[in-house]
Amino acid sequence: MIEDVDALLRSVVDEDAALGIAYGVVDRTGLVHAAGHGVIGDGGRRPDPSTAFRIASMSKSFTAAAVLLLAERGALCLADPVSRHVPEFAAVRLPTSDSPQITVEMLLSMSAGLPTDDPWADRQESMSREEFGRLLTSGLRFVSTPGTVYEYSNLGYAILGRVVEAASGECFQGFVRDHLIHPLGLTSTGYDTSVKAPGGVATGHVRLDGRWQALPFSEPGVFSAIGGLFSTVEDLALWVRWLADAFPARDGEDPGPLSRASRRAMQQVQRARPPAPHGPVGYGYGLVIHHEPEWGTVVSHGGGYPGFGSHMRWHPATGLGVINLTNARYVSAHEKVEEALRTVLVAAADPPGPAELWPETSEARTVVERLLREWDGALAGAWLAENVAMDLDLARRRNRIGTLIEDVGPLLEPSDALLRTDSPAHAVWEVRGVRGSLRCEIRLTPQDPPKIQTLNVRRLGAAEAARARKHRHAT
Repeated sequence: MIEDVDALLRSVVDEDAALGIAYGVVDRTGLVHAAGHGVIGDGGRRPDPSTAFRIASMSKSFTAAAVLLLAERGALCLADPVSRHVPEFAAVRLPTSDSPQITVEMLLSMSAGLPTDDPWADRQESMSREEFGRLLTSGLRFVSTPGTVYEYSNLGYAILGRVVEAASGECFQGFVRDHLIHPLGLTSTGYDTSVKAPGGVATGHVRLDGRWQALPFSEPGVFSAIGGLFSTVEDLALWVRWLADAFPARDGEDPGPLSRASRRAMQQVQRARPPAPHGPVGYGYGLVIHHEPEWGTVVSHGGGYPGFGSHMRWHPATGLGVINLTNARYVSAHEKVEEALRTVLVAAADPPGPAELWPETSEARTVVERLLREWDGALAGAWLAENVAMDLDLARRRNRIGTLIEDVGPLLEPSDALLRTDSPAHAVWEVRGVRGSLRCEIRLTPQDPPKIQTLNVRRLGAAEAARARKHRHAT
């Protein structure tokens, strides 16, 4: 597996798509494999996991975390109008008279109606607060009604940087450094070339006239919030591990600095994206959300900046991820990172199984098995919610089940396998008879203790049973 990942990502340099590359594989324990190829600049030094690169728009996850941290501390609300924190924004004329006020949450989820602005915004990092204020008061253009659709906006995240400053009373870069970077032990992450990276700082390059040419660094400014961070594979492995550690939700210590609940919110769809084959399904807060048919939710973000390209991608259910950094303009190699993560997932484990059932769901399944074999009115009355008899009286329900059992029976010994489950309160399984099979489905109520609100039993066709058994899970 590691050899396949190495071959995939080394090929970025071998194919001359980038001058240098550093990458790593992460799991719940941290960085488990890392390497570097090519050079970081004119000195010929080879990059390694401790080499700092500009991570470009991967920085947005740090900006989003800073906003959510202030929300947890009560310094702002996601529903706040932006103008409450950035007074110059009050001068912005909205696209229609009935447009809602633009909120902090709209900026976080890329749904403020601002147009995509990648090439322009990438050149604005060093803009001063005064220049930024004039930009806002001179007016903005919109491509959609705020709060209605997704559209990627760097300007929106630059505005969020100003929101952080206003709500915290600190400069944006200093707040992220003191409240996220330092508490998490990211010793080689920062907003300028003074970052202390043992492996050196990579110089950005662009391919022109058949050769690699170095590009100058931009200085920190208002637009640093969109993509100004420098970081290393080692530090980003800690960042990805910390984000992925928000799953699953659980009891116990929650040391922060940002709660697991807020980190999960970052990694859930907050604004759906237009449907596209094999494309993302939505945007969270500072992160892109995908759905893989085999693996479920995958979280990512890429970055492109003058001289740099980056991509990080992970699977929250297992904590497995891949991080890639290059010093070539806009070369994120996201397709190779995507393939590398699939390679890691296939090698590491089977696809994730069903949600862990409530103990009561497993017990309810046993109860249904008993009722199928010998109907017990008292047992049915104790476990079936009142709606079950209202939906179909128990006498008819018992007779219908009896007819099905005569068709497929006698019934064989119960199996532990599930055909499907959508939640801890739901189970679908097969009950086999000597002449066929039944499909049983239960869903429990939200009461405590819960009862059975759905009880469906039907004949399972031979082809359907074969398909279901192929994908079934053990409980």
